[in-house]
Amino acid sequence: MLTIARFGLGGAWLALYIAAPGARMAFAALAVAAAASDFFDGRVARRFGIGAGAGRWLDPAADVTFVLAALGCAAAAGAIAVYIPVLIAVSFAQYAIDSPILHRAAGPIRSRLGHYGGVINYGLVLGLAFAPPGSIASRAIKESAPALALFYSAAIAERALEYRPRT
Repeated sequence: MLTIARFGLGGAWLALYIAAPGARMAFAALAVAAAASDFFDGRVARRFGIGAGAGRWLDPAADVTFVLAALGCAAAAGAIAVYIPVLIAVSFAQYAIDSPILHRAAGPIRSRLGHYGGVINYGLVLGLAFAPPGSIASRAIKESAPALALFYSAAIAERALEYRPRT
């Protein structure tokens, strides 16, 4: 249920962006709720032995749905470069496609940089949710876009290096 909640939180983010784009505290509450649900869902699943099967795919799908809703709205508002959510979507698509096809895995195959990318994604959402528009923090996040693009590109390249034949 914690994982599924992130789909709803992504929808709530979009609805709030349409209805009240200046409701910073509401966005902050949604960001904290999503980050907390992501932090705890895996622990709860492992504790109760329900962390296998569809849940292994549901968690990253819920994460990217929420993150793309939040960062897509941020990009539409000009708070972050549009190419950031695009690169996140490309990275997730690569992960979702190559895990079952290339690795023939029943569940997602994580990568080192991809894991850090997930942490960065939530950091961006939280930072943008809490930083007042025009503040030093919001400007720093916006100006970090080229470095973030390099990081996401490196994560994509890291996975792509797995595609080459091993000798």
